[in-house]
Amino acid sequence: MNSIKKSSISAIMGRNINKTAALAKKLGVHQYYSNIDDLLNDENINAIYIATPPGLHLEQAQKCCEAKLPTYIEKPIARNYKEALQIVDMYERAGVPLYVAHFYRALPKFIKIKELLENNVIGKVCEVDFKLDRKYHHSILETWLYDTEISGGGKFYDIAPHSIDIMVYLFGKFTEVYGIATNNVDDYKVEDIVTMTFKTEKEIIGTANFNSISLEKSDVMIITGTEGKMKFSIHGDSSICIIKDDKIQNIEIENPKIEQENMIKNVINSLISGENLNICTADDAIETYRIMDKVLEKYYNGRNDDFWNRINTWNSK
Repeated sequence: MNSIKKSSISAIMGRNINKTAALAKKLGVHQYYSNIDDLLNDENINAIYIATPPGLHLEQAQKCCEAKLPTYIEKPIARNYKEALQIVDMYERAGVPLYVAHFYRALPKFIKIKELLENNVIGKVCEVDFKLDRKYHHSILETWLYDTEISGGGKFYDIAPHSIDIMVYLFGKFTEVYGIATNNVDDYKVEDIVTMTFKTEKEIIGTANFNSISLEKSDVMIITGTEGKMKFSIHGDSSICIIKDDKIQNIEIENPKIEQENMIKNVINSLISGENLNICTADDAIETYRIMDKVLEKYYNGRNDDFWNRINTWNSK
């Protein structure tokens, strides 16, 4: 934010004033607060970045919206689809811009992939298969990620917003989606392996498997068309591999060193010029949270309430 033209961090807020002061010094920011109301009363601020855990987003977003401040909010936007809708609706009613940090949409790699698919490089897309593996470390238990009241779910709920948003970006909204989730480790009760199947508005069918207790870290997406295949990683830096007519073509796309730089630049440009190029608005993002709740619905025995307060009803082992 400090490196982009017409942008600078005027003030920051954190619950621990000593840590916030240290971060302010590191960022070269003169104003820092431990209370959101004091932050919002700072006359030098004309936009907000909410980078707190999802369980805090609804209340904080409401305050930012009431202050009429355009907002860039981290993913997951909320703990469930219901809260996400509340946030999106309040900003829409107030006429205040709301952007979601699904920043993969602004990366050159995915813009290129979308262009290739739209140009029918592998023909008509018929099928999509995605597999993501992440290692489990006990140290994660000391963070808020496994406290569902704050996080909204397990590692799937934390990382899937990027994966699913890219699928929606490339293949369209989901007309059908089904999910199975399981819990396999005694350390926690949240989901750690999730499988989903889906069909999109473009008549593409697909599967996605998320394993957060794998022995390795990897991810790969395979897109099958009528004339070829395309392979790449969503969360990695692999090349775009096109397999067609028994020939293999690798396209190397260099992404920015700071992953969010392009999206933040586009959001700033949107606020200044009104040009909405390669951004993720609240309307763009909301489909992802509908999908994730649908996938996790059976595991949590519904997600339209404060399910974090009824752990004994979950389908954990």
